[in-house]
Amino acid sequence: MEKTALRADDVAAYLAEHPDFFANRPDLLDSLDMPVRELGSGIADMQQYVVTRLRDEREKLRGATSELINISKSNLETQSRIHRAVLALLNARGFDVFVEALQDLVPELLDLDAIALCFEESEDAPVPRCGGRVRRLTAGAVDQVLGEENDVWLLPDNAGDEAIFGPQADNIRSAAIVRVAPFYGDPVGLVAFGVAEPDYFSPAQAHDLIMFLASVIEFGVRRWLTPAQ
Repeated sequence: MEKTALRADDVAAYLAEHPDFFANRPDLLDSLDMPVRELGSGIADMQQYVVTRLRDEREKLRGATSELINISKSNLETQSRIHRAVLALLNARGFDVFVEALQDLVPELLDLDAIALCFEESEDAPVPRCGGRVRRLTAGAVDQVLGEENDVWLLPDNAGDEAIFGPQADNIRSAAIVRVAPFYGDPVGLVAFGVAEPDYFSPAQAHDLIMFLASVIEFGVRRWLTPAQ
């Protein structure tokens, strides 16, 4: 069947029947040469304002869409790194290997400069020092740092506490400190995620992934140090 050429009158008739056509497809406006109508002295042609507004709204929508895509990609990458870190911890065979993975491999996966694991002194449930990798805190120190009712503290700056980070403290500016209580009795402790960049952690940011990773660490400590029944 032979195709007939589309006539200008056909286009005009279609647009007349669909007055919202360009409102739904503002991207086409860039290709149009809109006439300026002479409406007389002191009378503004609102058509130009409408076209400009639609073009501006389209650009804003494009910008918002691009930002949303970038945020989604970043979140997916963060989740992927968290998953790899968790698998590294779960695959550890023994407490020494667990601590080694926590402090050597996990910081690399998560772009951190240090992870400190600390426990309060306890004679009833002592935690191995693992060659100094697991640090000791005095009794009551965790509540002094976090408060009795808080489980997480995000510090944007001045976070390099030597009692927590040891020799690496001088390189730490921002930190996320989370309470860990893997045992039903003593000892309680904390895990601290530290970075050299200030304002990396902020009290205003969500900390769901931080708490999730701390829970995995708490599980790992319990797994290896709780006596078999």
